[in-house]
This record gives sequence, structure tokens and C-alpha cells, in this order.
Amino acid sequence: MKNTDSKVFFRFVFILMLAVPAAVFAAEPVGRIVYLEGAVDLQRDGELLELWDSDIGFELNNYDFIETGSDGFVELELDGFGTRGTKIKIDNCTSFYFDSGRVSGQTQQNIVMLSGSLSFKVNRLTGSEELNVRTESTIMGVRGTDFTVKRAPEGSILVTCVEGKVSCEDDRKIERFAMPGSVVEKKNGSSLSRIDIDRGDENLYSAYWTGKREEIFKAGAETFVKGYAVQYNNYLPRFLNAYEKVLSAAPVLETYGREGASGTGFSARLMSVKSEVTDEMITMRSILPLFEHAFYAVQVLEKYHSQGIGRTAIGRNSSSDDFFKEFSIEKAGMKKKLAEVRYFIKLYVNISRAASPAGTDYPSFFDDMMMGPSALGGSIPSASVPEGRLQTSPF
Repeated sequence: MKNTDSKVFFRFVFILMLAVPAAVFAAEPVGRIVYLEGAVDLQRDGELLELWDSDIGFELNNYDFIETGSDGFVELELDGFGTRGTKIKIDNCTSFYFDSGRVSGQTQQNIVMLSGSLSFKVNRLTGSEELNVRTESTIMGVRGTDFTVKRAPEGSILVTCVEGKVSCEDDRKIERFAMPGSVVEKKNGSSLSRIDIDRGDENLYSAYWTGKREEIFKAGAETFVKGYAVQYNNYLPRFLNAYEKVLSAAPVLETYGREGASGTGFSARLMSVKSEVTDEMITMRSILPLFEHAFYAVQVLEKYHSQGIGRTAIGRNSSSDDFFKEFSIEKAGMKKKLAEVRYFIKLYVNISRAASPAGTDYPSFFDDMMMGPSALGGSIPSASVPEGRLQTSPF
């Protein structure tokens, strides 16, 4: 049972937050919560908000980040960028955020998935609309379909589709299609592959795949823990350096990002302002997808490590116990930094949108034309783990 006094205090704080310069919160909603239960957190504008059962109807904005706990579940309905009626079901232990914009005349809703499982029921989109799901190594693009994306503990991805078709493209530019009777898998260190199954067995295969990947992960947990720990340690200094650069640009971003959100700015002036902070944002964009995927992968592994799974040496004088002890201490602060970065990205995108003439593109952060082509996340740490076969496989 949640503490009532704490809930009242949260509501009071949240109302105060809404009272600060309204332009920051004036963005068009991308969707709303239609059902939730259990532990669910939302990061918005650099702050952590805990969602409650009574928050059904709560509107969601671009760059809002949602994370479910071990007992958390959320269902959303998208209503921005022409995707009204599209439903997303967020399973437990899942994290993702929105990155939306207009690119080459197409309204685009990007879902950046960092962990867990997301299920989509997408209305038929027009030729000028896109819905994409991005993981660390794959982009899924849809028109109208019913599909699920799952990420295993060691980073493998499975896409199942019970209606329509999903285009899946990996970091090697390999494209495969998930559809009824065919699933798409991205194994650790491999390209996308299509697996044909009996039509109607998509959910059965998904459950089988989840169990198999869990078994494979546990068999080689030491390798995966070491790989992600090394990756995280390599990316951390770059992220912190980029974070400090973005903080130095914060006064400009906050001043003109609010102006851009209000729609009262002058395009020529905001174009100049955008160029003033672009270098800092380029530095952040070059590391953010790599670091945030590594961070949330490590968070998933932390749960297993606490159960004694994957304990190993990380370096000559460091163990996985040392690594996760430090990670646990830094985790809350790092989540706060990532939340702040998404807030500054949101302000930057507000400036970019306001700086564009009416009716033209306002790209998402990862598709900003001043920054070059959109990047996927980082590669999954390679691991020499034998795949093996489950003798009870029904496929």
C-alpha cells in the first residue's frame, strides 16, 4: 500500500513544477497513459516522477522516459503525429523514451527501447507517417501491424508479428521482415536472421525464445558481464565529458528552448542560437546512444549478479563485485544525468523546430540534418558462448 501523505506531497510538488515557465511544458503530447499498475517511473525535463494508479489519462511528451519495475506494467495510446489509436504495452523491467520529429516531409515517432519488452498495435499509417522502434543494434519500421520487440539479458533481439509486416534493419544494413509465420532475430554478434515458424505460433515461439536466451545467458554470464562492464567503463568518461559540455550550453538552451516551445521566437535568431550550441549537442549525440544502452544493459545484469550469476574478474585488479558495487552507488546520479540530457535535447529540438520555416521539417535529435545521418546505438559486446540447442524445442 502506497503512503497517502507521500502521494499528497508528490502531487503538491508536481503542481509546483507545472507552475514554472509554462512554455517548457507547452509541447504537443505524443500520447497518454490508458492503464498502469505496479512500480512505474517517468523522467521528464530532468526530474523523476513516480506514476500512480490514479494517473490514467496522464499525457506524455517528447523525450519522456518510462521505466517499469519488476511488477510494473503500462499501456499507452499514441495520439501525436497522426498515430492516434496506436497502443503500446510496456512489460515489467522495461525502459524506453520518445524521440519525435518530421523528416523529409514525414511525421516520425521514434521509440528508443533500452531494455525489456514492448508490444505494439499500430493503426494503418499514411504514406507521410512513420513509427520506428530503435534498439542498440536494430531499427524496426512499421506501417500498420501488431508486433512485439523483446531484448534478452545478453542483448539479443526478437521481433514477432501477428498481423502486417515489420521492416527490421541492423547496424550492418541487413534488412529482414517479421510477419505472421516469420520472426526476426538479432543474436549477439550476428546479423539479422529470419526464422520461419507455423503461422499462429508467434507467441509460443516468443516464450520459447525467451527461455532459450535466458539459458544461454546464464551459461556464459561471466563473458557477458565482463563485456558490458568494459564497454560501460570505456563509454563513461566520454559521456561525462559530453555532459559537462552540454551543461555549459544550458543557459542558452533553457532560454531559447522555452521560447521555441512557446512558438513566439524569431526563426532567424533561433537559427543563429542553434548554431551556437550545435557543437555541444554533436558531442553528446556521438556518445549518448552508446552510453545509455550500455548503462541499461548493465542495470539488467546487476539483478542477475546479485543472485550470484556472472561473477568474474573485470580487469587485472578489479572484480565484478567491485564493478557492481560502484555501479550501484552511481546509478541514481547517472539516471539523473541522463534525465537532464534528455531535457536539454528536448530544448534543442524546440529551438530546431522554431528555427524552421512554418510547414518544413523539424527533425528529431537523432535525425537532425545539421548533425548528419541518424545513428543506432553501440554494438553488443561479443561473447564466445556456445549457442547449443534446447532438446525440448518445439520448432
